[in-house]
Amino acid sequence: MIKNNSTVRVSCHCGSIQLDVFLANGLEEIIRCNCSICSRGKGFAMVCVPSEALKIIEGNESITEYIFNTATSPHNFCIVCGIHTHHQSRSRPDKICINVACIDEVNVKDYNNVIDFDGINHPRDL
Repeated sequence: MIKNNSTVRVSCHCGSIQLDVFLANGLEEIIRCNCSICSRGKGFAMVCVPSEALKIIEGNESITEYIFNTATSPHNFCIVCGIHTHHQSRSRPDKICINVACIDEVNVKDYNNVIDFDGINHPRDL
């Protein structure tokens, strides 16, 4: 289990992208979204952190952005393996959302605090 005030390594499948993320509240709030991109991403779950909590350690050249719908929430993927590592939160623009499955040694099934988010009916779409 991830403890509060921990720095964790986040990486894509092939390891080209390496991020360090400071989790002040550990994995206190894990969000599972049902929007079109998250639901097609095999049940994507995320943890959102302040932008300054993320540091790119390696692989900036391997990061590509995918921008869709309202063009306000760029999603970042590895150009080598295609894994979605993180994105700008549309609900909370000061936050970056990290793919929990990309945190080394974490299995989201070990956590019972997953919050379902109705991204299909996003409040910014109304």
